[in-house]
Parts: sequence; C-alpha cells; structure tokens
Amino acid sequence: MPKAKIPGGGPDRWIDLSMNLALILACAVALTPNLADADLWGHVRYGLDVITDGLPMTTTYSYTATGHPWVNHENLSEVTLALVATFVGSRGLLIMKCLLGLGVIGMIIHNGHRQHARLLSISAVALLVSVNVTYHWSVRPQVFSYSLFAVLLALVTWCFTGWQGQWRLAYFHRWARATEDVTHPDDLKRIDYLWFSPLIMLVWVNTHGAFVAGFCIFASLLGCRCLELLITWGRQSWRVVAKILGIVIVSALVTLINPYGVGLHQWLIESLGNPRPEIVEWHAPDLFNALAIPLLLMTALWVIALVGSRLPLDFSYLLVMAVTFWQAYTHQRHVPFFAIAFGFWMTPHIDSLFRRLFKSVSQRELGTDMSPVFKVAVATGLLFVFSIISFRLVDRLGVLQVKRNEFPVSAFQYMADQDLRGNLVVTYNWAQYAIAAFGQDESGEPRMRVGFDGRFRTCYPQRIVDMHFDFIMGDGGPERRWRGNDSHPFDPALVLEYQHPDLVLISRNQEPSVHTMQQHADRWILLYQDELAQLWGRSEKYDEPQLATYLPETERHITEQEQTGFQAWPALPRFGTRSSQLVRAETRSSDG
Repeated sequence: MPKAKIPGGGPDRWIDLSMNLALILACAVALTPNLADADLWGHVRYGLDVITDGLPMTTTYSYTATGHPWVNHENLSEVTLALVATFVGSRGLLIMKCLLGLGVIGMIIHNGHRQHARLLSISAVALLVSVNVTYHWSVRPQVFSYSLFAVLLALVTWCFTGWQGQWRLAYFHRWARATEDVTHPDDLKRIDYLWFSPLIMLVWVNTHGAFVAGFCIFASLLGCRCLELLITWGRQSWRVVAKILGIVIVSALVTLINPYGVGLHQWLIESLGNPRPEIVEWHAPDLFNALAIPLLLMTALWVIALVGSRLPLDFSYLLVMAVTFWQAYTHQRHVPFFAIAFGFWMTPHIDSLFRRLFKSVSQRELGTDMSPVFKVAVATGLLFVFSIISFRLVDRLGVLQVKRNEFPVSAFQYMADQDLRGNLVVTYNWAQYAIAAFGQDESGEPRMRVGFDGRFRTCYPQRIVDMHFDFIMGDGGPERRWRGNDSHPFDPALVLEYQHPDLVLISRNQEPSVHTMQQHADRWILLYQDELAQLWGRSEKYDEPQLATYLPETERHITEQEQTGFQAWPALPRFGTRSSQLVRAETRSSDG
C-alpha cells in the first residue's frame, strides 16, 4: 500500500515538516555525545605525522617498542581527523561525527519511505537505532566503519529491489508467510551497481580494521542471495550468480590494496585470533547495566515484529541479522552493526506490526480529521519542540569535553610547569593524550616517550602488552586478562625497570598499580597527587639535590584536590619558562 501524501499546503504541510525535523534533530542529539575519546589525541597526532612525514612503518613515540613493525589499519580515518581538527577545530570534529550519523539515519529513513512505511514506524526505528549507537558514536575511526557499513547495506538493499522481502527457500513456507513471486534473475537490473562494492571496500580497508566484519556480512548476505537464486531458478540463475560471486571475489581482492598488502591480513588473523579481555569494548554487553536497555528494547522489538508482522520473512536478512545479533551480544563494539541492519531491514515488519496494533491510526494520516485551529496548534507545538531540541543540539556541538575526573588535565599541567622529560609509564587510557601533550617540544625534539598506549598490538609486541597490564590490572582471571605464551612470568613491577623509565603516571582508580608503587616507594618518590592521578619520579633523578632535575618538596604537589568540570579538547598543558631555566642549569652542572 503506497504511502499516503499529506496535502501540500497550510498547517498540514507544517505538521509534516515539523515532525520530520523533530525526528531528525532528536536522532542528531543522540548521535552527538560530546565527550573526548581516550584515543582521539593519538589519531590526530598520527594523522598529522602521515601528512608531514609520510607513513611510519615502525612504532613511534614509544621507548619500549622502538623499531617494532606498526600495522596501522586506521590511516585514512586518522588523516581525515587530523585535517578536520587542524582546519576546523574540535567543533568541526563534532559536526563531522554528527553528519556521518545523520547520513546513516537518513539512509534508514529513506529506505523506510521507499518501502511505504508510515512515519510512526520510521520514527520508532530511527530513534531506536540512534540510541543504540550513541555509546559507540564518539569521534574515532569506528564511526567511519559504521557509516561505510550503512552505505554497503543501502547499496545491496537497493540492488535487490524486487527480490528482497520474500521467502525463497523450498521449506517452511507457511512459517515464513511465503507468497507467490515470479521475479526472474534477469529482472534484477540493478545487480551491475554492486560493482561499487569493491570501491567501498577499498576505502574501508584503509580506514579501519572493521572492514573484516563488514566484508563477512557482505559476503554472507550475497552468498544467501545466490543460494536463493539457485533454489528458485536453477540453471537460469547461473549468469547472475556468477556475476555476484565475481563481485564478492573482487571485493576481497581489493582489500590487499593497502600500505601493508597481505601483511595487514596476516596481522589481523594473528591479533583477532587472540582474546583481548583488557579492552572493555570487546566484552559482552552488561545486560544489567542501564546502557543495555536500548539493545534489549531493540532485541524485543525485533522478535515481536518477526512474529507479529504479516509480511513474508526474508531468509537472507533473517540469517545475517541473526549473525549480527550474536556478535552484538558477544562484543559490545558490534552492537552498531546489529542496529544498522535492524534499521534497514526491519522497518517494513515493524510497520506491519504497528498497523495491526493501531488500526485506527494506520488507516488515516495525521491531520486529516483535525480542525484548522487544532492543526495550527499542533504545528506550533511541534515547532516549539523543534526549537528546544535545536538548542540542545547546538549545545552538544559547541565543545568537545575533556572531563577532569577522567583525564589527568591537572597532572599534565604540573608536568608541563616542571618541564619534566624522559620515559613515561602511563596507563594506556591516558597514553595518547600524553603523546599529544609531551611527544615533542618546541624544537621538535622528544619531550617524553611512553611505554605503552592504545595502539595495542598494532605496534607493540605481546610481551610489552602483558607487562603493562600486569602493572595496571594485576593477575586477573581469563575474563580480565589474557597473556601470551612467550611472555615473561607475571611481574607487576617489571614495567618499572624495563628500559629504565623516569616517570610513572597512574590512575588512583587502578588499584594494582597504586599498590605496586607503594611497594616500591624506596626507589620512587611521589611528585604529584590529586583525586584522580599520581605522578611518581625515579628517586635517583628527582630526589637528589645535586642534580638539575631535583624537585624539592616545595615543588611537589601532594593533595586530594577534587577534579571537577571539563576543558575543551585538546586540553593540552601550557608550557612555562622552566624549560629554558632547566637547560641552563644542566649546562652549568656539566661545565662544573
């Protein structure tokens, strides 16, 4: 049944426009969390390095992995983030992220209209998808992956117009509500447009490592379509099936076009083959946490719509959604794949369900039985809602926040004020912030190097990974830790001696590292402390009065100062005059 059109003028038009604007803005608010991601500083820094110096092939900004190969699967996204941050600033990053999200939601809304769904159904789906990806929609390379996944689904869905939405297997016809359909393979005139898929994969493989998940879903979906074609039309479908399989093969081959060639795939197989329980995003969702409520709602609506819809089921969509559902409940970071697939493929079924539940509403369009005065009142009310949401959106797009109770803003300022230099052990959630703040001084020379950071296995050997997490997380069970077979025995203090670090910056919320530092207080001295962070310095460097690096007690800042509020990203410290003073002091010391 085609979607009814609202008459073109007056209040009816304003009601329609206001509802659509309110929907888009509500989705935009959900897609604009404005908290800085822990890795954003690194992404921008590495992107700038590629622009200015070319692509580094070994680990940078680290004292523990010098010369170790760096397989960076985020090059294009990091260059993009660097360019936006440089020429537009942090607000530009927020706007870019919001526009990418609205692009995804816009494709879902457009697809819903193409399938003649009502605005109520489209709105429910769009809002549910938006709130499910909110937690994952921060300024980071993953948003490019989710956006490219949506483009890929939109392309495949459009190319199979006329074939999709039907049960085409030889079994379970009654259960799947199958109907008669005479679509012939030769009627699939848009199949040739699937040749855009290799181009999407070419961009994706150089943008983010989630291209693996995207390709697996893409290949599974097209494989199911080929199975349907063969079951339905047999030999008559061979030409179309061969073309589809060729597109899948070419899409796989183009992923070899990256700076590392097959080395990227070898690294991915090795890395993804090993657990990473230290990274929260790779955990299963905590279903008892409030953040899981949108996922549980979407799951419930998915099941209810599949049962309650009167439309035929689609085998390919059903199977692929089951796979994304399984992955979403296995790893948090895969929730957006399930949500986006839900948005593209479940809207007709949800619309069918809503038509059954709300028959009186589904038989007429909003506004057809309202008096003119009431229409004006409704339109005015909707515009008021539109204004409120707009103000909220503008506020969220205004500043990218670096929360002081999450990041060591104050500790970094102390380190800058004292012009501290050397090798730094720092918890990985803060390490790329440290790289941006202290990676280079004004002359381009290294100010600090970190022991480990959020690049994880892309540029650090497993023994360095294990050494770091031994220190900050302790020897937890398999749900918290995974250690390589060739790594050293568990030793939380090894990080304090390996390559002789000068400084240790820890979060007081990570109790194993706090406990380890207290046990080694005879060789390390506390230089700075606030509610969030502790900075320790090696005693032989910072507690010897005859050295230029000595920090007397009057310059040590040990407090329980509460860390509240936020600073605008990048929240880098301001450097004072101690740097030149220290250089002169060191010169005098060496001359003496």
